[in-house]
Amino acid sequence: MSLLRLLPALFLLLIVTCSQLQAQVNTNARAATPWFISVNYRTGENRPHRPIIKNLTYPYRGVDLKLGWQSIGKQPWQQAYRYPSYGVGLNWNTFKTEVLGEPVAAYFFTNFPQITTPWARLDLEVDLGLSHGIHPYDPISNPNNFSTGSAVNAFFGLYLEQSFHLGKYADLFISEGFTHYSNGALGWPNLGLNIPSLKAGLRFHPRPEPIMEKTFSPEFKGYWQLTTNLSTGIKTLWAPQPLYHEYLIAPTLYYRPSYKRRVGLGFELAYNEAVHGVWDKRNYTGTQLLTYAVYAAHEFVIERFTVVAQFGIYLHNMPSDKFYFERIGMGYYLTDHTRLVLNLKAHYFKAEYVETGLVFDINFK
Repeated sequence: MSLLRLLPALFLLLIVTCSQLQAQVNTNARAATPWFISVNYRTGENRPHRPIIKNLTYPYRGVDLKLGWQSIGKQPWQQAYRYPSYGVGLNWNTFKTEVLGEPVAAYFFTNFPQITTPWARLDLEVDLGLSHGIHPYDPISNPNNFSTGSAVNAFFGLYLEQSFHLGKYADLFISEGFTHYSNGALGWPNLGLNIPSLKAGLRFHPRPEPIMEKTFSPEFKGYWQLTTNLSTGIKTLWAPQPLYHEYLIAPTLYYRPSYKRRVGLGFELAYNEAVHGVWDKRNYTGTQLLTYAVYAAHEFVIERFTVVAQFGIYLHNMPSDKFYFERIGMGYYLTDHTRLVLNLKAHYFKAEYVETGLVFDINFK
């Protein structure tokens, strides 16, 4: 079975998963969570961010189909985040050129309300998923696409959405933002695609429910947390082979001042084989491949999910020509003190490693 055929199956799996979660939530709820479907058209143009891919200025057109749920305040996190909506989406896009192809993506989405009125709403939309269909770089058959060396890529979107209520059952929405495709350095090349774009569409609410009155108190007694991240990652560098590996341990001291977030400082010790790959004139081995770094961290806590952003500075043995790194990622609490995490580490927004691992929490309340 091709990966392209797996995308609809992934979409159905996302729907089933979300439906099961909703069924569990609704078991003891006073009202069922209302669901909605939406369809939109998108248009934009790829904007090359490196001179080597300046030829890839192509139009971007596509359509999205989404199935989602509108939270109404049954859980404390829903009230704390101003009643967000969330769900799954499937889209088809074309760059109108054989060089880049026609990617299809399946993804999760969340809309975080920023301003809400009786007739309109301003949301921050975040999309995260997988895509298939970009024509990868090939020195013979496709030498003009040096942005990505893989047909399968991560799909990420960030949009500011304005929706206008057309009545009880429908909304008209317009969104401005950007979409990013990247293989996260799991393939070569890995420069990725950045597409500023505009979306417009309709959202239908077959079974609307009123928002519950806010009962969750935002008052929160802050406390300190010590977290330890044990993760590993793999990447390519200058060619599809060899693969370079990373193993890291990163303790972070956080202060959690509110229900929604925590901020902290951390130290990272990593065994990074890319040090040898980047500085190929240095025959580094063993402990010479160790890197040290410090970083500032911020995390959003959404029930059992976390969203992390970090900015770090290398103290020793930079694995890049940049002295700093960025990291973004998501986590899910398997237990009250253990999280499964998936992170992307980057240098100047160029993917360094896709990392996965476990984070262990110790709370000092």
